[in-house]
Amino acid sequence: MTERDIAERLRQLCSKADRLKMPSHRHSAESFMVDRDEIRDGLRRFYRELTGHWPDQDASGPPRRAPAPIPAAVLRHRERTKAARVTGA
Repeated sequence: MTERDIAERLRQLCSKADRLKMPSHRHSAESFMVDRDEIRDGLRRFYRELTGHWPDQDASGPPRRAPAPIPAAVLRHRERTKAARVTGA
């Protein structure tokens, strides 16, 4: 893909984004979602053609972290509220 092809694809996607109309009394939410998804799909295809993989499969992103442990105080509070619901108090 030449630089001219890349520039043309970017120009087309930018013009689609510029023409995107937010939902209003003149434009339905469905037409907005269709146009938005068309832009998103075009960008994803373009990214794949440039890099060879899909954007969400990029291994160079931030490392995934394990979820933080739930504090013991929160667990105790959950147990108390659960017991209160069971007893009806």
